[in-house]
Amino acid sequence: MTSPAKFKKDKEIIAEYDTQVKEIRAQLVEQLKCLDQQCELRVQLLQDLQDFFRKKAEIEMDYSRNLEKLAERFLAKTRSTKDQQFKKDQNVLSPVNCWNLLLNQVKRESRDHTTLSDIYLNNIIPRFVQVSEDSGRLFKKSKEVGLQLQEDLMKVLNELYTVNQTHFLAPPRPEGRSVRFLPEKCCNPCSKPPKIPFFPLCFCVVSAL
Repeated sequence: MTSPAKFKKDKEIIAEYDTQVKEIRAQLVEQLKCLDQQCELRVQLLQDLQDFFRKKAEIEMDYSRNLEKLAERFLAKTRSTKDQQFKKDQNVLSPVNCWNLLLNQVKRESRDHTTLSDIYLNNIIPRFVQVSEDSGRLFKKSKEVGLQLQEDLMKVLNELYTVNQTHFLAPPRPEGRSVRFLPEKCCNPCSKPPKIPFFPLCFCVVSAL
């Protein structure tokens, strides 16, 4: 017979298990929240990178145009008839030739900044867009797998909880009844079973003597 103390202890075990299951459920919910937060942070970071390089591309393009205007402004002066006499000998490192070299260098720098702007717009930004889309699909798939695993885990925990309740909180057997092992071919349930080394056994409920 189950004593009151043992029954109380079994109830405490069930209560403790129920508390642990609730803690596990809370942890699983928190894991999904963390996954969602990481997804939002990743998407926001990639969006900021796109905005940054898009703005940088605009700045590079504006800088390139300003350099082009600056170089053309002063190159137009060197093309005047007045300066043609200084260009007769190109091998002479005259101040005018140095000036032309500087202006041409500015024009090349302008083209370089134009190329850099095109790289930002046509290569880097589209790559960030692709990474953002891939990350979104990856997080979505990860969440689906996580939800499925959590569902399977909670199903097992609920089944275990039911088994524990059945085991620990089962009603006690009535007094005056006991379980004895008797041979399978026992004709008299109340007779003392013979001592046989090994035979298949069956459960027979008999009255207490």
